[in-house]
Amino acid sequence: MATPKKGSLEVDEERMLAGKLAGVLFLTAAATIVLMLFLPGIENRHWEWVVALAAVCVAWAAYCLTLARPEEHGPWFWHVPATLSIPLIAGLVAATGGADSPARFMAFFLLFYTTYFFQRRWAWFYVAGCAVIALSPLLYDRAAVGGGYLGELMVVCAAYLTLGWLIIAGKGVMVDLRERARSLSLLDPLTELANRRALLEWLDRNMDGTGRVGLILADLDGFKDVNTVHGYPAGDAVLCETARTLQSCVRTGDFVARLGGDEFAVLTRRVGQDAMQGLAIRVLDAVRAMPRRGTEDVQLTVSVGWAVYPDDAKTIDELVAAADFCVRGAKQTGKDRALSAVDWAPAA
Repeated sequence: MATPKKGSLEVDEERMLAGKLAGVLFLTAAATIVLMLFLPGIENRHWEWVVALAAVCVAWAAYCLTLARPEEHGPWFWHVPATLSIPLIAGLVAATGGADSPARFMAFFLLFYTTYFFQRRWAWFYVAGCAVIALSPLLYDRAAVGGGYLGELMVVCAAYLTLGWLIIAGKGVMVDLRERARSLSLLDPLTELANRRALLEWLDRNMDGTGRVGLILADLDGFKDVNTVHGYPAGDAVLCETARTLQSCVRTGDFVARLGGDEFAVLTRRVGQDAMQGLAIRVLDAVRAMPRRGTEDVQLTVSVGWAVYPDDAKTIDELVAAADFCVRGAKQTGKDRALSAVDWAPAA
């Protein structure tokens, strides 16, 4: 299975989890920094910087855990603290003993967090940052050049690369599975159209007050006779043909869904009442002329009801209810016709 390029911060729930985990990790880092000041053998060359760094970690942890709404923040919320962690941890290593400082291993916090949540190209950047932290004592600690530090450094850098690759690959598979599951949850398995849940999500995204949204509900007339006379396989074939017929009636960018049974929906943007009426008539004509192998003896038409936001409704529920009301009116007044909320609702 190919691993996707995306990380997991494209989903609100993952951003919320990442924000809370960031708070926990920064709080853990602050506690670790304070404890290091009291460990035997630690060189406190610049204790004031150590304390300042601990205070910064506590402040950011408090912000993440109590004040922040991670799902509302842009990329800076994640990348700024992660990027600053590289020089800060390297500085902490220098302030607490260089090659002998246990602060070097705080880079594993950064490694786990970034490889799990960030996109792959950014995750590898932070893996390299962890290696830079491990290499930094070579710049100022003469004891690090000799002795066993170089051998330890090779092991640590290999561990960073291996662990980073494992987390990135594992998270990639998880993201891919999640996206597949989400796609299936928004799909009607028979017709491969969008389902009711996908329709409601589309309406939620597009009913933003910036333009008109038209909703057509279409209910097949005589479909029960197809199932009764020819059986359910023939009925399934009719539903699939209806789905293809409706898709042939709409523009690129319009949305066709099956709501269940023999009920379908068409959504379109930036349309007026005249355009919606024209689309409704095209649907009526297309269903009448729809090719049907083996079920031609059953008369099959469609009843259509339509409404436009914000002319006929102000909310999603009102829009769906208005279109549904018109469909029922078309059924009750003879079928094979289209009624609009403008014409039918006042008369009814």
